[in-house]
Amino acid sequence: MWTNKASSLLHKRLPMTTSTRASTRYLSAFMLRRAATTNPTSSSLSSSLSSSSSSSSSPLLSSTTSSTTTSFQPHPQGQSPYVCRYYVTRAHPRPIPEYSVPTGLQMVLDGVEERKTRRATRWEQNKVKRQLKGIEDSGEYRNHNETIELAINLNIDPRKPGQALRGSMVLPHGTGKTVSCLVFTSDGKTMEEAKIAGHEAGGEELIDKIIAGEVAIDQYQRALATKETLPMVQKQLARLLGPRGLMPNLKTNTVFDEGSMLLTSLKEQSSTVTYRTESGGIVHFPVGRGSFTPQQLIENLQTICQTVQDVKPEQYGKGKKKKSSGGGAGTKGNSKKQSKNVKYWLKAHLTATQGKGSVLLDLRTVDPTSPFFMKEPE
Repeated sequence: MWTNKASSLLHKRLPMTTSTRASTRYLSAFMLRRAATTNPTSSSLSSSLSSSSSSSSSPLLSSTTSSTTTSFQPHPQGQSPYVCRYYVTRAHPRPIPEYSVPTGLQMVLDGVEERKTRRATRWEQNKVKRQLKGIEDSGEYRNHNETIELAINLNIDPRKPGQALRGSMVLPHGTGKTVSCLVFTSDGKTMEEAKIAGHEAGGEELIDKIIAGEVAIDQYQRALATKETLPMVQKQLARLLGPRGLMPNLKTNTVFDEGSMLLTSLKEQSSTVTYRTESGGIVHFPVGRGSFTPQQLIENLQTICQTVQDVKPEQYGKGKKKKSSGGGAGTKGNSKKQSKNVKYWLKAHLTATQGKGSVLLDLRTVDPTSPFFMKEPE
């Protein structure tokens, strides 16, 4: 009964579009797999398929059906007879595998070690070439220490009010980078301690040097300021520091009331990570270096994910911005509560600086509200 109905579908003369060819191939494969599993010695279905392909007006259908007939074999014992060969198209691509955080992190670290060994081997192989060119090695090969990065796609729209995430956090094991800072303060003691630590510090004189071009601001990664010097910095250096992301801001915890608080934060700058939502709701975080242990990187990841969860806005979503209902000046518009079924975490990828690609993470191991947070799911 089922075979007659399915084979009758192949006898219908349908227009040979791309979707029709795909569905015909899929149906033929499914019928052959089912018939071979239920009764491997029966040849009635194969004969019906061959007759339908010969009566069809499309040569592509006949060639496709005949090739499918010879390629499919009966299912082995213990497997489901309803499993067909996966059909990959542009509309139905092959699914990308997801990995837990410990497994994905180990995969990224293995790639880092492989590239590190390859660079060291290439350096030794080129030793003769360097000697022929008269190049002397001043010491051992300083291999590149790659940075492990995390990219999170959140269901937020930074164009909407209250959904643009921006801030900073302190990682328990740092980022492994040395950060140089510009320190704007009028306190002489704070200036001296900042200069001893290797930073550029000053008040009005430092602002004048930056305007005159005597201080190369491109070699600095952060800028800190006290509240008494902030108006001068905003008025005179906004066009220079703003495009480079160096403008002191209260949201990024780079503006302080006292010099002692500034010095405390200055010691933590190598462990501080600043983040800002990009277009599309994507946020990038440096997790650490390739020389870190997996446990250190996992603890840094825990801090990052927990911070992202803590700053979750009350209303979020990437849908179009709805117009306010009603016409009064005091109308607040759509005041509905956030639906419980709306996802906050969409995707998370882990990668290294020179890695060829990224590893898609299982969101169950990334979301702090999940019981499998930073664990292997059972």
